[in-house]
Amino acid sequence: MNDIRIIKATEEIDINSYELGEVHRLQILLSDNSMGVPWRIPIVIIRGVEDGPVFGITAAVHGNELNGISTIFKLIEELDPKKVKGTLIMVPISNVPGYLNNQRAFIDGVDLNRIMPGKLGGNTSNIYAHYFTSKIISKFDYLLDLHTASHGRVNSLYIRADLENEETRTLAFLQNPQIIVQKYDESGTLRAWANDQGIPAITVEIGNPNAFQHTLIDETLEGIRNTLRYYNMIEGEVHDMVTDATICDHSYWIYSTKGGIVDVLPKLTDRIKKGQVIAKVYDVFGQVKEVICANKKGIVIGKNVRPNCEAGTRILHLGVDFMAPDPEDIPGHDDYEITEK
Repeated sequence: MNDIRIIKATEEIDINSYELGEVHRLQILLSDNSMGVPWRIPIVIIRGVEDGPVFGITAAVHGNELNGISTIFKLIEELDPKKVKGTLIMVPISNVPGYLNNQRAFIDGVDLNRIMPGKLGGNTSNIYAHYFTSKIISKFDYLLDLHTASHGRVNSLYIRADLENEETRTLAFLQNPQIIVQKYDESGTLRAWANDQGIPAITVEIGNPNAFQHTLIDETLEGIRNTLRYYNMIEGEVHDMVTDATICDHSYWIYSTKGGIVDVLPKLTDRIKKGQVIAKVYDVFGQVKEVICANKKGIVIGKNVRPNCEAGTRILHLGVDFMAPDPEDIPGHDDYEITEK
């Protein structure tokens, strides 16, 4: 049986106070809950034996998006802290109340990833977000924020990143995704706040909510390993991980205009032609009310899988305007030999 240690609770992260070459597990105290005690957010710190960057990985900012949790657990299990350079700070469950309630939003129904960095004097989610960013995220030099699709939808393994920014483009190209989408930083997201603070950050979307999908988790883990190799935090050869990825200039959702029972036809990562039928909406008697067609050619990033459909439901997430990666943009192009996956 594993030796389960008592986990220390603390108000702040003082990186220099933690012993080198060790794994440290602690709980950071954030805002008070209705019991009058602070929410405790779990943190795992791997402090390497040599100097290097502080690399952050967060998961479950949306409480029912779970694949990132397993990704972090697997990374912890395989790393030898005595062979790490720099510091890894991992947050397996960022939205503790949402996780406990098995829901996307915070306990007050607010989406935490729309209000970052929060504020003091606001509602309960704003206060939590304020302490989360100021006590934890502000310590990072880089950030990978791990997400999944929301309830009733499924996702490919894809990256959201500002590809016009050299540092975030590098982070994106180091991953192992099926699709990379150019996304300017939306106000209120954790990614946007981190980038505004000079902490290069991208969002990694790992499949579906409410479950562990180990194939996608393992593919994500390989991208994280590659990233740590690139920043010399672990030993090993850096690989070109974008040769098989589709890079999209932008993406958008296609909506229904009728309500009823929807059947979304394409599979994830399917290539779609302009005018192709992507969904049919039926009434309860099996009669077709609406045939939904793609208005552009593209690739399926995500889709709705919940048959009951109101008018205005998101049906299919389409990536468009494909781009081939320029070899000059591949991380470390001049510094290492690119190896096939």
